[in-house]
Amino acid sequence: MTAHDFLQLQAVDTALDAITNRRLRLPELLAHEGDKAGLEAIEAAMAAAQARIDAAQLAIEAAEHANHELTTKRTRLEAQLKTVIATREAEALISQIATINGQRGELDDRELAALDEQAAGESELAALQAKVPALRAACDLTGAALADALAALEVEVAGLRAEREGLVATMSAADLATYAHARKQFHGVGVAHLEGSHCSGCHMDLSPAELDQVKAPPAGALSECPQCGRILVR
Repeated sequence: MTAHDFLQLQAVDTALDAITNRRLRLPELLAHEGDKAGLEAIEAAMAAAQARIDAAQLAIEAAEHANHELTTKRTRLEAQLKTVIATREAEALISQIATINGQRGELDDRELAALDEQAAGESELAALQAKVPALRAACDLTGAALADALAALEVEVAGLRAEREGLVATMSAADLATYAHARKQFHGVGVAHLEGSHCSGCHMDLSPAELDQVKAPPAGALSECPQCGRILVR
C-alpha cells in the first residue's frame, strides 16, 4: 500500500466523520425537534389544564357531599323544632339551624368558585386542543423531511463504506495498525498532505531541512511530519 492510499483512506474516514456530525445538525432534524418540543409543550399544558378541571370537580363533589349532610342534619333539627315546647330547647335548635345555614352558604360559595375554576380549565383545555391538529401535521411533515434527509445520508455512507472496504482490502495488518494508531493519536486525522512547504494537518510551515527529511524516503513510502508527527504524504 502506498502513502497516497493512506491519504485516500483518511479522506474517506474524514468524509464519514463529517456525515456523522452533519446528521446531528441537519436543518430537518432541528425543525422536527422544534415541532416535537412544541407538541410536547401543548400536551403538558393540556395535562395541567385537565388536572385543574379534575381538582375543581373533586372540590365540587366534596361541597355537594358536605351540603347534603348539612341538609339532612337541618331537616332533622327542623323536625325536632316542631315538637319541642321548652323555649330554651327551641332556641338551641334555632341556633344550630342558623349555624348550618351559614355553613351551607360557605359551601355554596366554595362550589361556585370551583365551578368557575372548572369552566376556566375547560376553556383553556379547549383552546389548547384546537392547536393540536396543526402541530401534529407540522410534526409529521418535518418528520418525513428528516427521514428523507437521513436516507440521503445513508446513501452517501454506503458509497463511502464500499470505497473504504476496497482500500482496506489492500492494506496489510501492519498498515492498518499504523493508520488506526495515527487516527486515534490525532483525533481522527492521522494522515496529512504536504502542500507546498506546510503540513495540511497542523498547518505549520516546514524548514528546508525538514522538507528534505520528508522527501528523503522513496516515492510512495511513508513520511512523518516533523512538526506534528502525522503521516505526511507528499
